[in-house]
Amino acid sequence: MPCAFIKRIALFIFMQAVYFKSIAQSYIGYHSSAYAGVYGIVTSPADILNYRTRADVNLVGFSSAIGNNVISFSYKKRNNDDGGVTFPDPIKKNGKLNFNTDVFGPSVMIKLSDKNAIAISTRARVVTNVYNVSTNILNSVLPDTLRSYLVGNRLAINNMSVNAHAWKEVALTYSRQIANNDFGVWKAGISLKYLGGIAAVSLITNNLSYIHDSIVDPSDNKKKDALINGQGNIVLGYTKNIDSLSGNDFLSFKSPGLGLDIGVSYEFRDEMQVYETAYSDKTANYIWKAGASITDIGFVRYNKQQTKGIAMHFAGNAYTLDQLSVPSDSGNVYQITNYYTNLFNANTEPQMITMQLPTTLHLTYDRYFNKWLGVQGQVNIPLMFSRISYYTGNYNPISVFVTPRAEIPLGGLYLPVSYNAVSGLQAGAALRLGPLVIGSSSIINSRVLGKTKMADFYFILRIPVFGYREYKSSTYNQESPKLTKKQRRLLDCPR
Repeated sequence: MPCAFIKRIALFIFMQAVYFKSIAQSYIGYHSSAYAGVYGIVTSPADILNYRTRADVNLVGFSSAIGNNVISFSYKKRNNDDGGVTFPDPIKKNGKLNFNTDVFGPSVMIKLSDKNAIAISTRARVVTNVYNVSTNILNSVLPDTLRSYLVGNRLAINNMSVNAHAWKEVALTYSRQIANNDFGVWKAGISLKYLGGIAAVSLITNNLSYIHDSIVDPSDNKKKDALINGQGNIVLGYTKNIDSLSGNDFLSFKSPGLGLDIGVSYEFRDEMQVYETAYSDKTANYIWKAGASITDIGFVRYNKQQTKGIAMHFAGNAYTLDQLSVPSDSGNVYQITNYYTNLFNANTEPQMITMQLPTTLHLTYDRYFNKWLGVQGQVNIPLMFSRISYYTGNYNPISVFVTPRAEIPLGGLYLPVSYNAVSGLQAGAALRLGPLVIGSSSIINSRVLGKTKMADFYFILRIPVFGYREYKSSTYNQESPKLTKKQRRLLDCPR
């Protein structure tokens, strides 16, 4: 039973959650801006018609974040013996981790009129979800000492999953005003995505358990620590190119797929604003807005020729820890999995891998106090869950964001406060200066409050095109019709 292999996975992933330095999440804070432009598609395709830019050209954007629910990191104590890392001892809850990197490539958004906008965007994304890492593993790995109460007892690793996926996408987005009345405007948007898979890994355990004890190794008749009476299953699938990714993997669409985003919003405006002008004298584009959207509907499928599969079944097996240790000459995924395949006599029939996108429901409320000050609240709810034992793909944790903002056309300050089901409460800041945006949704936790379970950073370089063309109804500014003398007398008009 390859518990040592799983322990190494858990240790590597959870330590990355603390020590990974240049990371960020998908532009938290900036998406509340009235000048977000093409970045509006991140949470709703309907939003690109809302922004105070006539057009927006994105040069590059990079966002990456990593967070967990067990390990805390203190930036102020980073030079201590423990490197600023702390965790409960003993750990009493199963581990979770999310890692997300989003590279926003060359993209453009154009507002065709006050009722229509389009965008073409390119992105490359990497999402990793680790779910339900057993407390038994965490208590034996993270403290680096096997607790006495773990010896001699049956320890379970039920339904743990690790799903990692890298893919790219080209999207065409269209947003349109679909209805209005005296005080409000309805808008809807859709993004059609052409997807290309890059690489994928999926590991799932099913009713896996073992007993940590000592046995005599027949090879030298010495008593050694071992994992005995292993029960359950491990299924591992991955794409063959994972050890040799090349530029062609990032540029080609050899594993194509289709994706979809949909969104709708309602904007409450003041009198006559709907019909006469594009922007209120009192606020920006609206007084308040409510919206709902579903993003990342779709999947990428890898065929059997592109993948390797390993299925391991255990029924009373026993292995010493020496046997379970990865040989020193195994330096890549293929060599490591080949070693365990031979050790456990595993089934290696390749399987088709279908990686679901992190389909998410977004509910948004945005309020302006005047042209410069506003606040946005957003709730994100995953519609795909990795806790399902047979699920392969990614998901976003349940999260809530509240972002106060102050901004003018050439700059803005955003202060996102967020809570998510993995990393807990976070506070951050983002700054927009002309074409440059930098931000982090956890920087206040890590640098000011001194402790965080998440680390992130993002930057954006773009060219906004300002200039608002006020919308005038066709009934305005028309010349008055000429009246006859009789009509003037009947209407009592002056001569």
